[in-house]
Amino acid sequence: MNVSQPRPQDEFNRVHPIVSPGWRWAALTGAADRESLRRMQGQTVKVAIVAGTRPEVVKLAPVRAALAASQSFTPIWISTEQQAALNRQTLATMGITPDLCRDPPGDAQSLGGRFAHVMGQLDHAFGETCPDLVVVQGDTSSTAAGAMAAFARRIPVAHVEAGLRTFDLGTPFPEEGWRCVVGQLADLHFAPTGVAADNLARNGVHSSRVFVTGNTGIDSVRLTAAGIAPEPATPGLRRILVTLHRRENWNEALDQVLAGLLDIRDLVPDVEIVFVAHANPALRRRVFAMLEGQERVRIVGPLEYPEFLAPVKSSVVVMSDSGGVQEEAPVFGVPVLVLRASTERMEAVTAGVARLVGVEQRSIQAAACQLLTDEQDRQRMARAVSPFGDGYASERIVEVIAARFANLLASRPAALLNAG
Repeated sequence: MNVSQPRPQDEFNRVHPIVSPGWRWAALTGAADRESLRRMQGQTVKVAIVAGTRPEVVKLAPVRAALAASQSFTPIWISTEQQAALNRQTLATMGITPDLCRDPPGDAQSLGGRFAHVMGQLDHAFGETCPDLVVVQGDTSSTAAGAMAAFARRIPVAHVEAGLRTFDLGTPFPEEGWRCVVGQLADLHFAPTGVAADNLARNGVHSSRVFVTGNTGIDSVRLTAAGIAPEPATPGLRRILVTLHRRENWNEALDQVLAGLLDIRDLVPDVEIVFVAHANPALRRRVFAMLEGQERVRIVGPLEYPEFLAPVKSSVVVMSDSGGVQEEAPVFGVPVLVLRASTERMEAVTAGVARLVGVEQRSIQAAACQLLTDEQDRQRMARAVSPFGDGYASERIVEVIAARFANLLASRPAALLNAG
C-alpha cells in the first residue's frame, strides 16, 4: 500500500466532521499553494518525531512512514528511551531505527526529575538537528517535554492525538496535565475525533489550528492486524484479557481489581483470565503475588504489539485502563470494560462498545459477570466498529503539514533549507 495516497473518507467525515478544512487539498490550499508545493521538489522539511514509550512508537510509526513516503519531508526519529527495553522492541517490530537516542531518565528519579531530564535531552537534540517542525504524540512526559523544548527554541509543534480531556487534572495523573500543556503550545492539533476537537475549542484553541484526522493507532491496527491470526483460547474456556498500568491504579485500586478478577473466575466456571503484566517491576510483583498459581488465571507479558493483538482478537471481553486498548479492541468486535473512574475516550462508551466500570471489586465483578452470563448483552457490544478513525489518519496529518509549510519553503533558499 502506498501510504502517501489517502482514500476518500466520506463515512468517517460524516461521523466526525472536519473542524477546519482538514486533509482535503481543495479546501485547505489554493492553486498558488499547490504550485508552491510543486516548486519544493528537492527541498525537504525536517520533521523531528519524539517518542520514548511503546504507545508513542505504535502511534507515530505510521506518521513517520507517511512522511518518508513524501519527497517533501525528512523525518528524524528522536528516542527518549523512557521505556528502554519495550521501546527498542517496538521500534524493531515497526522497522524503525532511531536517528538519535537520548540517555534514559533514571528509575530512581522523581516524576519531576524524569521530566526535567527528558526536556534537557530533547533541547540538545533539537539543537543538533535543527528541525523545522517537532511532532509529539499523546500525553507522556516526552510529549510535554518535547513540546516545551521546541517552544523554547521557537520550533513549531504538531500534536498527534490532541484534545483528549477528562477536565480533571488529577485523573489521569500526570497525563491530563501533560496534554493540557501541549494544548497551549502546539501550532497544529491533530484531533482523533470531533469530540476531541470540541475539547480544544473549550480550551481556547482556534479552529484554524485543529484538524480531525482519526487516531493514528487505528492506522497501525489496519497495517498490522490483517496478518495476525487470533490466538486460540484454552479448549473449553472463554478468554478475558486484562491489562492495568496507569499510575492512579497503582495503589489500593490494583488490589481491588485483582480481587475482582478472582471473583469473576469463581463465579463463571468457563472463563480463563489472561493478565498482561506491565514491565514496571513494582506492579509485576503485586500482580504475581496475588494471581500467580491461581486456577484458570495466566500471567503473560509484557507483549510486543503484534503478540498483543493476537489474544485480543480471540477474547470475549477485554478489561483495561489503557487508552490504546479502548481504541483497538472495538475494531475487532471485542467489548471493553474500562477499569477507570473516568475516561478521555468516551466515544467508545457512547458507541456502546465500551463500558466505564471503575476500579472497585464489586463493580468490576458485576459488570464482567453481566456480560459473561448474558450473551445477548455481550453481542450488543461485540460490534466491529471504530469510533476513533478509519486507519488513514497519518495521510491526513502529512497533507496538513505539507500545506502549512508550502508557502514558507517556497520563499526560502534551498541552501538555507538544507542547512543544519
